[in-house]
Amino acid sequence: MNLTLLAAIGLVVAWILLLFVAAVPSGAIHLLYAGAVILFARRALIGAPRFRS
Repeated sequence: MNLTLLAAIGLVVAWILLLFVAAVPSGAIHLLYAGAVILFARRALIGAPRFRS
């Protein structure tokens, strides 16, 4: 796992917690979801880094 994937998972978890658990009524909370989608897409398009020795 690299930092992009960890950040995307963290953003999704934060979005779920704030939206469904804390019930924050702000629309700005969906920026967390948008950021997670962008990071997941980046991970899918670029892929995981390959370490060459």
